[in-house]
Amino acid sequence: MAFRYIPSSNMPGGSGRFKTTAWTQVLNAKDLKDESAQSSLEYLVETYWKPVYLFVRSKGQPHDFAKDLTQEFFALFLEKNFLKSVDREKGKFRTFLLTALTRFLLNNHARNTALKRGGGLKPIQSLDALKDEDVGTGFEPAKGETPEEAFNRAWAQALIKRVFERLEELCRADDKIVYYEVLRQQFFDVGEGGRRPGYKEIAERLKLSESDVTNFLHRAKKIYKDLLREEIRSYVNSDEEVDEELRDLWRSLSA
Repeated sequence: MAFRYIPSSNMPGGSGRFKTTAWTQVLNAKDLKDESAQSSLEYLVETYWKPVYLFVRSKGQPHDFAKDLTQEFFALFLEKNFLKSVDREKGKFRTFLLTALTRFLLNNHARNTALKRGGGLKPIQSLDALKDEDVGTGFEPAKGETPEEAFNRAWAQALIKRVFERLEELCRADDKIVYYEVLRQQFFDVGEGGRRPGYKEIAERLKLSESDVTNFLHRAKKIYKDLLREEIRSYVNSDEEVDEELRDLWRSLSA
C-alpha cells in the first residue's frame, strides 16, 4: 500500500518532537507556568541557537565571546520572557527573534562589558558543541556574508533539517523508510565537484531497481514539499507568505 501523508494536525499520537507546530511551541512557551513551557523553550533554543550565534559572530565578535553572548541572549530571553510580546498576527517569529537579538547587542555594546555566561542560569547544552568547531565549518559565517544573511542561512538550514527529521519519522512509522533514504542520498550524498549520485547508483546502493528509485523519489519529494510548506505555514499567516518564505529560504541556501 502506498504511503499516504497525513498532516500533523490530524495525526494521532506520534513523536513528541513533531506533534505540534513551530508556532504552537512559541505560544506554549509564552506562559512559563504552563507544564509544556519548558519543553517548548528547549525546542526553540535547540532550533535557533545556531542562527543567533552566526549573527553575533558576523558582527566581528571572536568565537568565544560570540558563544558567551549567544548564551547570555537566550538566558535573558527566558528570564525576561520576551515571548510575552510575540503576536503571530504581527509577523514572523524569525523577524521577532532577530529584532530582539539586535536590541540585545546594542544594549550590550552600550554597557561595553562582557556579560557573564548564562547569567547564572542553566547553560545551553547545544552551545558546548561550538568549542570543538573550527573556523570554516557550518558554524562560521561565510566570507562576505552579512550578519542578516548568516542568520537567515542558518535559519534555513535548521528548517530543512527539521523537515528531513520529520520525513524520516513519518516514513519509519509507515514502514516506508526507503522513501526517506532515496531522497536523503540525492540531497546529501554529494561527491567531488558537487556531483550527486544518479538513480542507477542509488539503486545499486539500496538494492532496488531504477524504476523503484524513480517512483520512491517522486513520492518522497511530494511528502517533503508538503511537510516543508506545513512547517512554514505554522509561523506565517497566509499561503502568499508561505511562498514568500520559501523564496527567501532557497535564496539563503543558494547564496
